[in-house]
Amino acid sequence: MTQSEVAIRLGITQQTLSALERNAKKVSADRLLALLSILGVELVMRKANELPPQKTPTGQDW
Repeated sequence: MTQSEVAIRLGITQQTLSALERNAKKVSADRLLALLSILGVELVMRKANELPPQKTPTGQDW
């Protein structure tokens, strides 16, 4: 997916998306979540001291 295609889906110009990429600190939470959705990325939040779930072996030799 091109930058222009992502920008269209976000409802902004390619130039605006480029500027946001250069200065990511200014991206709103709503826009970030929309971008993650477009890219097919899932955001998982957990407590800072909580360990991620452990994957169980699938029968493959280690």
